[in-house]
Amino acid sequence: MSLELKAGPTSLEKLETAIGRMVQKHGFFQISANFPADRSISVFPAGLTALLLTEDPQRNLEVLDACVILPEALKPLGTQISRWVAGPDVAPALMQQYGVARAPAVVFLREGAFVGVLNGIRDWGEYQNEVARLLDGPAQPAFAKKAIGIPVRAETSHGACA
Repeated sequence: MSLELKAGPTSLEKLETAIGRMVQKHGFFQISANFPADRSISVFPAGLTALLLTEDPQRNLEVLDACVILPEALKPLGTQISRWVAGPDVAPALMQQYGVARAPAVVFLREGAFVGVLNGIRDWGEYQNEVARLLDGPAQPAFAKKAIGIPVRAETSHGACA
């Protein structure tokens, strides 16, 4: 009698399965690798959009949790909001565009304009309150386009460290 050991699915295979479930069961659209190179062109529909940004779950296990929690958190909104997910192949460019430091993160858009972002996993009540607050609030400039706010001073003969 011999025992054959098989490797389980990789973290990226688990993520691929989770994203597939979001698309098939919960009506999410997946952003593909041929997402427009010109990020100024909005591919998102008019109205409200929730965009889940992911990364390899090997780096952050919360990514798989977000794939389960977000569809449930958005259920009360019905068809009021368009649901999108970006896999780890396209998410880095979108993270840079919207000023997101790490995944998982949910970017909220209204008419294609940035409204806000939720980073990481939250308590259920907090998640629902934040979603409602972001969706009711005004559009904001994307974080990546904001100035950092560090004053720049001219060098003098005394020097900054003298």
